Amino acid sequence: MKKYKILIDLDRLKAVNTGLGHVALEFGAEISKIDYPDFEFTFLVPKNFDGFFGNKVNYEIISLKRRYLPSLSPQYDLWYTIHQDSFHFPSTETPYVLTINDLNFLGEKGPVKAKLRLKRLQKKVDRATAITVISKFTENEVRKNLNVGNIPVHVIYCGVTVKTFENVARPAFAPSGKLLFSIGVVQPKKNYKVLIEFLQRLPEYSLVIAGNKNSAYAVELQDRINELGLQYRIIIPGLISDEDKYWMYQNCKAVLFPSKFEGMGFPPVEAMRFGKPVFASTYSSIPEVSEDKAYYWESFEPDYMAEFFVENLAKFEADPTRPGILQKHSLKYIWSENACQYILLFKQILGIE
Repeated sequence: MKKYKILIDLDRLKAVNTGLGHVALEFGAEISKIDYPDFEFTFLVPKNFDGFFGNKVNYEIISLKRRYLPSLSPQYDLWYTIHQDSFHFPSTETPYVLTINDLNFLGEKGPVKAKLRLKRLQKKVDRATAITVISKFTENEVRKNLNVGNIPVHVIYCGVTVKTFENVARPAFAPSGKLLFSIGVVQPKKNYKVLIEFLQRLPEYSLVIAGNKNSAYAVELQDRINELGLQYRIIIPGLISDEDKYWMYQNCKAVLFPSKFEGMGFPPVEAMRFGKPVFASTYSSIPEVSEDKAYYWESFEPDYMAEFFVENLAKFEADPTRPGILQKHSLKYIWSENACQYILLFKQILGIE
């Protein structure tokens, strides 16, 4: 029986601590767990990940030859890339599956830069045999801003995992008081600024905003925190360890997610995995993914935000069934289901019954 050779582009492993790096790690781990009789998988990876996923899959190392001379590199029956910004492409005759995670750059970049990025992405879309997206919201954005023609677009949600640990110590950065938690790269799209005056109105609470803080926006946030004298109640520790993340989810009262741009948005699902209430914005894909399981701020006026939070947190804590409902909802997003849907898509494209 013929084994179809499939290349999976996991080049984002070169930045494994980013969101896309994490997706590459989890997807690669899931695919490499199971023997698929019809497929022979090869992972395109940075050199330091050669052999990382075991011997059920093959490996091709990222190279200049692969990037600039694809026709002279090893050939495959199907090529799948997990994100739209990869520099690597198959030769022209190879079926090509492209994942578009989001079009957040349309709201983040100026019109000239956004137009250029959209033009580059359109060339990849034109080359694709099929497109996958990580939410219906992203699908709508793709159809509105790109010409997909007759190319099929499939919604396949990412899985979400949170590592668990035993006997984790309280992080040194964790402030005193009732803890609130938010996590994600500290950039304007995450809209963290609205949480500062919100917390000013809740003197019993403290807040940790974790994530890469190498940005001017992080400096701006810290300046405002200091200006209001909240530096001991709002902590921006930067990137944190998996152990510290686990402790924060376990011990916080709620998770706050006021983001404006998300392809899917992992933190609300992660929080629900721990049975924690989520207070979020109504923007982008967040209501789609969290459904009616989160509490949604309709505006960012600080008095309203604080009153809404106090009222709904009290309702949550008075209902012992709510944590279990959230945990059940979060299990809609698991990597085994994600991988299964991709296997079915690969079979469909290759004409395998």
